[in-house]
Amino acid sequence: MQVIHVGFHNQHDGPDFSNAQIYIADLKWAGSVEIHLKSSDWYRHNHHKDDAYNNVILHVVWEDDIAVCRADGSLLPTVVLKENIPASLLENHKRKFSKTTDFIPCEANFNKVPSPLFQLWKERLFVARLEEKSQRIQSLLTATKNDWEAVLFLLLSRNFGLNINGEAFFEMAKSIPFKVIRKLQQDERALEALLLGQAGLLATAKSSVYGASLWEEFKYLQHKFSLPPSDVAVRFMRLRPQNFPTIRLVQLAQLYVSSQQLFAKIFEAKTLRVQWMTKVGVSSFWKTHYTFDKVSKTREKRITSAFVDLLQVNTLIPLYFCYHRSKGKDPNAKVFDLMQAIKPEKNVIVEGFQALGVNANNALDTQSFLHLKKGYCELKKCLLCSVGVHLLNHPD
Repeated sequence: MQVIHVGFHNQHDGPDFSNAQIYIADLKWAGSVEIHLKSSDWYRHNHHKDDAYNNVILHVVWEDDIAVCRADGSLLPTVVLKENIPASLLENHKRKFSKTTDFIPCEANFNKVPSPLFQLWKERLFVARLEEKSQRIQSLLTATKNDWEAVLFLLLSRNFGLNINGEAFFEMAKSIPFKVIRKLQQDERALEALLLGQAGLLATAKSSVYGASLWEEFKYLQHKFSLPPSDVAVRFMRLRPQNFPTIRLVQLAQLYVSSQQLFAKIFEAKTLRVQWMTKVGVSSFWKTHYTFDKVSKTREKRITSAFVDLLQVNTLIPLYFCYHRSKGKDPNAKVFDLMQAIKPEKNVIVEGFQALGVNANNALDTQSFLHLKKGYCELKKCLLCSVGVHLLNHPD
């Protein structure tokens, strides 16, 4: 057998590789390839009952324990790997990837990867992560009929909620038609009441004079715009006061009050315009409160530069990428420049890689680390990782 083209790895239902090309003796075949530990897995997985497997031209197995036939009764050509894989390769894989570790499978050898190879791999990882975010943005654009302003609101809401409240804020934002946000942008109190109320933070705040007034405002808005009842649950636990959902939602409201055309203000220049966001704070009541029922020391509670960086990494730069690509432009170089100008993120995953001797110089690096850890290391996809392949091919 001779392999002409291995085909394309299928990550979804159906055979493992599609559009492969091989020669068996002097006959050329084109079609799919299926891979199993044992050939009997073909029947155990019910592939013989699935029409998607009728075009399989080759069965690659570790152990050939039973003959396999296609639906038409023809014998399926099988390649057995058990006797063709060097024992040293197996031992190297076991030694480097099969041990139980606290962080990643290859952590004992991770620092042996050449810097140029790892730099190229980091860039590919970042691009893959950016494409994943772009696909989610495209789904939101479809749902909102290409309303870029509405998508920005949804994504900002999720990011203002951070990891703890991100999904709750996102569900809150989805429950509010963006045309309502547009109508209320010039009314600070109404917009604040809308966001806090729809996030479920006003029903228990009526004992406070200010909370009671916002609750009445919210009930009026809820009736006027036929908003659905709030069923999200936000959390205060394990959050520092500056990240309380009350403060973040009020900052989000102030962000929209401060700019009537927020999307245009950020994106329709040659580069992102974001530093003005650090002037956005909270309304008067919240300068002396983190919650409705307790007075605190007076603080402006402005959006910090670090938080703006977080918004850029997770929302604004991916949206910038999608927006300019939709205009027929190539934003890749600019996106790389923007990411490399942002300080590296701080989280346990980044710290884990740094402990292995890998430097994080900017946000592009840290986003790459996140994608590597979650998309490869945690799933043990070592043989699809440039680091894993290099370590496997270099036993010493």
